[in-house]
Order: sequence, then structure tokens, then C-alpha cells
Amino acid sequence: MEREIELQFSQEVLFEAARRFGLSSDSLKLLGDFENYVYEGKVGGVSHILRLTHSSHRSTNMVLGELEWINYLAENGVSVAKAFSSTSGKLAEEIRVGEDYFVASLFQKAKGRLLDRNNPAEPTPEVITEWGRTIGKMHRATKHFEPSDERFKRPQWFEDDLMCFAKYLPKEDKHIVDMGYSLLEYAEKLPQSKDSYGLIHTDVHAGNFFVDDGRITVFDFDDSSYQWFASDIAIALYYTIWRKFDGHEQREKDTYAQEFLENFMIGYSAENRLDDFWLNELPYFMKLRDITLYTVFHKKFDQSRLQRYSKLLNGIRTRIEQEAPIVFLDPYRG
Repeated sequence: MEREIELQFSQEVLFEAARRFGLSSDSLKLLGDFENYVYEGKVGGVSHILRLTHSSHRSTNMVLGELEWINYLAENGVSVAKAFSSTSGKLAEEIRVGEDYFVASLFQKAKGRLLDRNNPAEPTPEVITEWGRTIGKMHRATKHFEPSDERFKRPQWFEDDLMCFAKYLPKEDKHIVDMGYSLLEYAEKLPQSKDSYGLIHTDVHAGNFFVDDGRITVFDFDDSSYQWFASDIAIALYYTIWRKFDGHEQREKDTYAQEFLENFMIGYSAENRLDDFWLNELPYFMKLRDITLYTVFHKKFDQSRLQRYSKLLNGIRTRIEQEAPIVFLDPYRG
């Protein structure tokens, strides 16, 4: 979390948010504080997830757009952690701090557990297929979604602050900034249609869903935006390789990636049809994720904190400089 936001967040803000959603303050447990403050707490003895988002990150209307879409997906059979209203009937509550505010929202706690990063057998082929099925169902449903109010419409992908590479990267990374903008120019030429482009999660990696008896429940839709469907597939593959294969040989990564994609698309294709053209664009979307991830670290952390992630950042920088994706895939032919 940025230092200036840390200075505004307090126990008073947290307890006021908990009060508005009927959570007992003594049940609160911090789960994360990277882009939002996320807590587990209880309403009537049942565990829920409380999230507080600073207004510099998302406006109330942007949060409402996210929550409306989540509940639309749930109503249309997609396994997601639903959003709940406060005791006054609001999906989002503003907690003022001077001229700024935090947006509080409450979610269902997903059943199950995270995948075990230390277990080489996970994710299993069956889970990968279910992962693809869940995203495919999400993409099929989102084709028919319209926000109830134009003010709630989520941003287009290029409106993301992280696409302003020069804003956050140091001067010595000018070559990376230039490569980032070249990728954005490439994206401007990609076609858009309701069958390939729409409101998507944008971050469905293994840290953003629980698995329970083979069933996946997705959460953390904070980054949702209008994007190409292929990006969701690329992100699932990108982070799986990143988490499982640190320090491994490239050939080993590539072999696993091919197997992952085949199992993933078995599930995805059962729910949604995506032209093979887009699967052959996956390397592009993985390159773009490299640069946006590199940027987010520089946005969130000062120089002393960045030192802790030097190995990770050096690996990303090398791939960017070599204009290489995290894995190399064979041409996809369905």
C-alpha cells in the first residue's frame, strides 16, 4: 500500500466500516493490504470478507460497477463470491477521511482453500479444466451485461493508470517505457467484437479463487475492466508459470504451459467459443502483463522495498528487454 494511504487508514475507519455492515469488530482479521485493505470478519457468526478501497484507487461509482457485475455473474450461474448490502441497504459505503474517503464493501467468503503453492501436483489437470470452464462461463455471461447506470461502467483497459508507464518507472527504464508504449500501439490494431471483447476479471490467477471439492469460486474483481477475453486466459497461464517454475529451465516451462493450455481450453471451450486467432495472441498479452506488473511494483513500493523483489524484477526486466514472453507456445489450432 502507498505510504500516503497508510497514513489515512486507521482503526476508526475500519471499525466504522465494520459497523455499517453489521460485522463484529473483535472478529476482524487482516488478510491483505496491497491494493485494498481486506479483512475477514463475522456477521451473525458467519465469516464474510470486508474490503476497504481508497478513493485514489477507485471511486464509489467504480466499486458499484464492480459489485453490480459480480452479482450479475452470480445470478447467471457463474461461481463467484457475491457482494452483500450494508445494514442501510447499500452495496458500497463511503467512510470519509478529510477530503478523501474509503469505499467499504462486503463479500461472501468463498468455500474451500487456495491451491497449495508448495505442492508440485497442484493445480491438477482437473482443476485446470474447471478453471477454464469457470472463465469460459464468465465470458459467455458478460456478453449480455449492461450496467444499470452509465456512471457505474467499468474502465476500458487502456484507462488503467498502470498503462502510464512513464509516470512510475525511473528514467533509467526509458527503454522499458518505450517497449510498453509499443505494445499499446499493437493493441490498438486488434479487432474488437462482443465475441472477443467485454468486461472481464483481468486477474484470475490462483490467488484469486478457492477450490472446494473440484469447484472453483472466483473473488477479487477489483481490477475488472473492458478487455479482450484472451487476456484472462493469458493471465491464468502467466501466473501459474511464475508461481510454479521460478528458476526452472525455459524448455520445462514451455512444456508445462502447453499442457496447461490444452487442459484449460477443454473447460473453456465447453462454455464459450473463442476463435483460435486469440489464442495465438496469448504471448502478446503475457508481454503486456510483464510490463504492467513491473510498473505496479514501482508504483506501490519505494526503493528500499523494491530491493526485496530485485530477483523477480530483474527477471521481468530481462524478458522485456529480450521482447520475450514468459513462455513460448506452439501455434494453437484448437
